[in-house]
Amino acid sequence: MRACVLQGSPVYPLIWRLSLRRLSPVGGNGVSDDSIFPALETRVPKPFDATIKDLAALGPADFVTRFGGPTTLPVRLLNVDLSTVTTAADVVFGIGDPLAEILHLDAQASASATKHLDVLAYNALLYRAYQVPVHSTVLLLRQSARHPNLTGKVQYAARPGRGIMDFGFELIPLWEIPADDLLQGVLGTLPLAVLGKLPDTLRLTDALAAVVKRLAQRLQQEAAGEQAERLLTAAYILTGLRLPKQEDVIQLFRGVSIAMRESVTYQAILEEGRVEGRVEELHRTILRLGRERFGEADETVRQNIEAITDIDALEELSLRLLKVSSWAELLARESA
Repeated sequence: MRACVLQGSPVYPLIWRLSLRRLSPVGGNGVSDDSIFPALETRVPKPFDATIKDLAALGPADFVTRFGGPTTLPVRLLNVDLSTVTTAADVVFGIGDPLAEILHLDAQASASATKHLDVLAYNALLYRAYQVPVHSTVLLLRQSARHPNLTGKVQYAARPGRGIMDFGFELIPLWEIPADDLLQGVLGTLPLAVLGKLPDTLRLTDALAAVVKRLAQRLQQEAAGEQAERLLTAAYILTGLRLPKQEDVIQLFRGVSIAMRESVTYQAILEEGRVEGRVEELHRTILRLGRERFGEADETVRQNIEAITDIDALEELSLRLLKVSSWAELLARESA
């Protein structure tokens, strides 16, 4: 089985820092990908998008098994970049050697009114480039990624009776897949279990804690070293789609009792989360105390306060709240 990393795709999304590689063209049918998509523009995706790409690079065959169906053919990530068409987080799997089929997977964390058109364009470009069947799938990571336009179809007839556009693609709402199924499935998609369907009988944090515990147990038994670290980190990042407060995510993973707890990368990402959580807490405290003293902060005041990310500066600002008489005075002293 062969695998290569998507051109322009991040290998490590850890701590939101992306490492971009540019590989030689490896078109499955002897086609140069650079000649197909010229003047490519590198764009930095969101952490969740980068995490999906990293998981796909780590286990391409696992992704195809989970979202495309089992195959005995070799699987690889095709070295293409369609960022001139859309900034979406797309992963393109080539199945077979020689190439027999393409699975195009687009992971969506937020709603887009034109996503169906992006998928159509991607599918057509890939079919034109490789001239093999292309199956397009949109993986919805959370319910807020739904949009009324995203129906799985693009249909119209500019001249009725003289031609028609009739394109279909697959929609997979991840929250409808039981987390238990994902926990028992292939290792490469294991981190997606934190976004799967949870038991209705448990509180969200309790259900997620159980998922994280089982996930960690599988990693301890079946993965090692860098693979275990990357899979655990991916689960940590993706949990942020489900828990809005960073401190809740940190608390959930603090109890992970496997070897990668001591990895430098894992500890660094936890520390990054602790800092972000403390900053968010101080922002809320200042705005709450200020509201009691000066009235509700307007949007400009809120933006100015949230722009401060230094913990010492925010702690000092919260203390000065007791000594000033208005938002303007508080922020004037801060800028001075």
